[in-house]
This record gives sequence, C-alpha cells and structure tokens, in this order.
Amino acid sequence: MRKFLPGWVTVVLAIGLLVGGGLILLPSAIAYDTVSTNSSLELFMEVFSRTSVTYVDSLDSQELIEAALRGMLESLDPNSILLNPDDYENLRIQLSGSFEGVGITIGIRDEWLTVISPVEGTPAFRAGMKAGDKIVEIDGASTADLTTTEAVMQIRGPQGSTVDLTVVRPGLPDSLEFEIERDVIDLPSVSAGFMIDDETGYLRLTRFGEETTKEVRNALRNLVEEGAENLILDLRGNPGGLFTAAVEVADFFLPSGTLVVSTRGKAVGEDNYYTTSRMTFSGDLVVLVDGGSASSSEIVAGALQDNDAATLIGSRTYGKGSVQTLMDLGEFPNIGHYGVKLTTARYFTPDGRSIDRTMNDDFMDGGEEDTLENWGIAPDITVELHEITGSLPVELYAGSVFFKYATDYVLEHDIETDFWPDSACVADFRSYLSEEGFEWEDGEFSDNLYYIERSLFAEIAARTWDQEMYHRMMTPHDETVQRALQYFSDGE
Repeated sequence: MRKFLPGWVTVVLAIGLLVGGGLILLPSAIAYDTVSTNSSLELFMEVFSRTSVTYVDSLDSQELIEAALRGMLESLDPNSILLNPDDYENLRIQLSGSFEGVGITIGIRDEWLTVISPVEGTPAFRAGMKAGDKIVEIDGASTADLTTTEAVMQIRGPQGSTVDLTVVRPGLPDSLEFEIERDVIDLPSVSAGFMIDDETGYLRLTRFGEETTKEVRNALRNLVEEGAENLILDLRGNPGGLFTAAVEVADFFLPSGTLVVSTRGKAVGEDNYYTTSRMTFSGDLVVLVDGGSASSSEIVAGALQDNDAATLIGSRTYGKGSVQTLMDLGEFPNIGHYGVKLTTARYFTPDGRSIDRTMNDDFMDGGEEDTLENWGIAPDITVELHEITGSLPVELYAGSVFFKYATDYVLEHDIETDFWPDSACVADFRSYLSEEGFEWEDGEFSDNLYYIERSLFAEIAARTWDQEMYHRMMTPHDETVQRALQYFSDGE
C-alpha cells in the first residue's frame, strides 16, 4: 500500500469526474492499453500525493486536481476545457442567449486570448473592438495562460460596472485601451429580416443558439409571404454556436436528403448529416461571409456552396472546423456540478473539405502567412475591403471618440429615417476633433472617410434604432449587400 492514502482517495474522486455520468467515450477508454494506462495513473497519483503532502505551501486538493485536469485538456487543443460549477453555468447562459457583459466572442489563438467577433449592438461593438484583437490584459492583469472560460468570468459582470481591456491589434505598433461599461446582452439569432426591394429579402443571422431554428423559420416565412424571390443571408461576423442549429438552418435551403456536413472523430466515428423536410426557401440565394464567419457559419456556407444552392460573396471565412461536445458530468458531493467541453470531431463540407486551420501542417509549424489560402471557405465573389491608413482611425476608436460624439449629436439633432452622415455632419465631427486636440497628417481624414462615415452612422444609429432598422438604413451604403443586389439584377 502506498504511504499517502489521502492523496490516493482524492485522485480517485478526480478520475470519477472523467468517467462519471456514463460518458459516450467510456467504451473507447476500455480499449486503451490497460497496462500503460494503469502505470500512467499510478505515476500521476504518486506525483499528486507527494505534492499535496510535501510542497512548501498548503494546497487545496480540489484546486490542484482541477489544475491537472485543465492542463490535460488544454494540451489537446484550445477548445477542450474542464467546466467547474461556475464555468458550466456560464456556458448554459451563453446558449440560452442572455447575460450581463460586454458582448464579445473570444477564443485562444496563437496562445493569446483573441476576439473572434464582437456582437452587434453591444458595448464592445460600439467601443470599436474588432475580430482578431488579442486581449493581453483584463483590468490591468495579464491574460497569459488564461483560459477562455476564466476570461469570460472576468469580463462579465453586473450591468453598469466597467472593465478595462488592453488589446494588441494586428498591424498596429501600440496596444489599445478600452474602458467598457457592461450591460445586459440579449442575443437573438436573427437581428434583422426585411425586404430590400419588391423581390429581395435580407436576413441577418448573428449566432447559432437554442432558438435559432425557430427564429430563422419565422423570418423566412414572413419574407416569402412578402414576396421574396431572392434572399441575402448575411453571416458576416457570425462566430457560430450550436452544431445542430447549423444543420437545421442549412435544411431551410436544401432539398430533403441532401448532405449538409460530415463529422469524423476517433471515438465517435464518422457521421453524415442530411436535410429532412424543412425546406422553406427555394429562390435565388446569396450568402455574405467574412473573416468573422466561423464554425457553424462555415458549416452553413460550405453546405450551400458545395450543393450549388447559393453564391458566397464577401471575404474568406475564419477557419474553425472542429466540433465540441458538451458532456454533463453531474453533481459531485461537496464540490458541485461539473462538465467537460471536448473536441470530439472535425467537420467536413459535402465535398470533403476541412476548413480547420489546425488541420494544416504548415499552420501548426508556424507558417501562418504562407498557408492563409488553405483556411476557411473562400467566397465565389470577393469584395475587397477598404484599408485604414494612418493612425487617426485607431486613435478615434481607442478613445471612444465616435461613441462620445454620437451621444451629444443625438441629443442635439432629430434623426430622420433616411439619415446618413452628410457633409455637414462630417464637417461638424472634424471640428469636434480639432476642439478635442486631435491632429492628423494631410489627407489622412479624407483618406479614411469611408470608415469615419460608417463609424458615425453606427454610433448614431445605435442610439436611435434597433438592429433591424440599423440594417435597413445601412444596406444602401453596404458595398457587399450592393454587390449581392447587382448579382441578382445581372442574372449571374
């Protein structure tokens, strides 16, 4: 018998976390090399026992075991994590669609906490946070080695409280500081659904959650009843969500029995997911995508592209092609309710394409720039984005200048339903910047007029209308939407 019996007992309880509740991976575990597994577990128990008893400082056995389990899962990939009681509740809230925070979807990229996408209309979105921003500090504390779940818990907080985020943005030499006031974040899946003209409907899908299928079904039916023969499905900035919701959304646009996506994993095998009989829209379809379209968005885009059901317009998608399974481990006496979110499969489009960045050998070796074309899903028609020049736009975003100006502007002006920042508004904003002490190089203001106009509109619109009205007003000035309308009118 080993000397440190208390350590043995505690570790056995920890192992129970992994197999308790009848997990679907249990049969695979039995197939492991029993001798090697037992030896490895014995090694783990020996190290734990010696550490818990002889380490220089007192240790909490539960925290030590959780750290070991987290380290094990984090060594696999950035998306596999242990969920303690707080983590599990937070994830449940995310899927339900309402919480208090700033409104960003985050993940680990290149070992740093990274913004996958700010959620439209939220404090983070209005503050100017962008997809790709690396969050290096939260309230002055480094995020190095912080898990996404730990970061979420720190960024969330009561409505009205503030959080300071320090970010590094690709292409900029200096970090940016954002002081963001938390708010209640309600996350409907469909943020807008309306007719652009007599024949063309527009549907903005911002996330894939528990209510997505119902929301999309209702929006599509309303558009069809209003005469939509063409449809623009906007998935730009949609970071994904529930896998099942993606399959069900694709089902609205494909005939019954059509392959949507395949998943492959060592333990779960290979599964093919087909449409059933939900098809609601059969007209001409354009799907808008960009670098913020990830995960479930890429499932839908890939399925519609491979089945020739839609034309994709925009820019290349993000490239997250793995499936995580949420495993409820149940309640454990004295320590609470635990779960595991584990990567169990990678998904492949109907033509067999994997768009996951981590599947690329060059990416895993650090060859990011050379292998960019192997990531994500490429659109059929590319719309080139306007480039920011100089430092002025960055300074305006970082200082929340658009936010502050819009607050005063709305108080002093009646905003009409055909509002757009005209020359008078832009000139007034320029004078405001001078009064605030901003300086810029010759031509820098006019060179960035595209972004300045849209930033002013976004902030002023956010204080005046809901998301649907915002998109109604934005579509005449949205180059990607206008390219889709041209596609329909040209009969491409």
